[in-house]
Amino acid sequence: MLVKRLILAAISIAVGFGLTILITMLIGTTPAEYGAIYMIFTTLSLAVALGIWLDKFMGTNILPK
Repeated sequence: MLVKRLILAAISIAVGFGLTILITMLIGTTPAEYGAIYMIFTTLSLAVALGIWLDKFMGTNILPK
Protein backbone atom coordinates (compact mmCIF):
# COMPACT_ATOMS: atom_id res chain seq x y z
CA MET A 1 0.00 0.00 0.00
CA LEU A 2 2.85 2.38 0.78
CA VAL A 3 4.35 1.82 -2.67
CA LYS A 4 1.03 2.67 -4.35
CA ARG A 5 0.78 5.86 -2.29
CA LEU A 6 4.32 6.90 -3.19
CA ILE A 7 3.59 6.25 -6.86
CA LEU A 8 0.41 8.33 -6.55
CA ALA A 9 2.38 11.21 -5.02
CA ALA A 10 5.11 11.03 -7.66
CA ILE A 11 2.63 10.94 -10.54
CA SER A 12 0.50 13.77 -9.21
CA ILE A 13 3.48 16.05 -8.48
CA ALA A 14 5.08 15.36 -11.87
CA VAL A 15 1.86 15.96 -13.77
CA GLY A 16 1.11 19.03 -11.64
CA PHE A 17 4.52 20.48 -12.45
CA GLY A 18 4.11 19.71 -16.14
CA LEU A 19 0.70 21.35 -16.21
CA THR A 20 2.10 24.39 -14.41
CA ILE A 21 4.81 24.77 -17.04
CA LEU A 22 2.20 24.37 -19.79
CA ILE A 23 -0.12 26.92 -18.21
CA THR A 24 2.64 29.50 -17.80
CA MET A 25 3.64 29.07 -21.44
CA LEU A 26 0.01 29.38 -22.58
CA ILE A 27 -0.48 32.67 -20.74
CA GLY A 28 2.60 34.03 -22.45
CA THR A 29 5.20 34.09 -19.70
CA THR A 30 8.17 32.04 -18.63
CA PRO A 31 8.44 30.07 -15.40
CA ALA A 32 11.13 32.50 -14.22
CA GLU A 33 8.82 35.46 -14.73
CA TYR A 34 5.94 33.60 -13.10
CA GLY A 35 7.96 33.21 -9.89
CA ALA A 36 9.13 30.33 -7.77
CA ILE A 37 6.52 30.73 -5.04
CA TYR A 38 3.68 30.82 -7.57
CA MET A 39 5.14 27.78 -9.32
CA ILE A 40 5.24 25.84 -6.05
CA PHE A 41 1.69 26.71 -5.05
CA THR A 42 0.24 26.15 -8.51
CA THR A 43 2.02 22.79 -8.77
CA LEU A 44 0.83 21.84 -5.29
CA SER A 45 -2.80 22.73 -5.96
CA LEU A 46 -2.87 20.87 -9.28
CA ALA A 47 -1.14 17.88 -7.67
CA VAL A 48 -3.71 17.73 -4.87
CA ALA A 49 -6.60 17.93 -7.34
CA LEU A 50 -5.08 15.17 -9.44
CA GLY A 51 -4.22 13.15 -6.34
CA ILE A 52 -7.86 13.06 -5.30
CA TRP A 53 -8.83 11.51 -8.63
CA LEU A 54 -5.90 9.11 -8.62
CA ASP A 55 -6.78 8.00 -5.09
CA LYS A 56 -10.15 6.84 -6.35
CA PHE A 57 -8.83 4.99 -9.39
CA MET A 58 -5.69 3.52 -7.83
CA GLY A 59 -7.53 2.38 -4.71
CA THR A 60 -4.95 3.73 -2.25
CA ASN A 61 -7.64 4.78 0.27
CA ILE A 62 -5.79 7.90 1.43
CA LEU A 63 -9.07 9.78 1.69
CA PRO A 64 -11.81 8.42 3.94
CA LYS A 65 -14.95 7.08 2.32
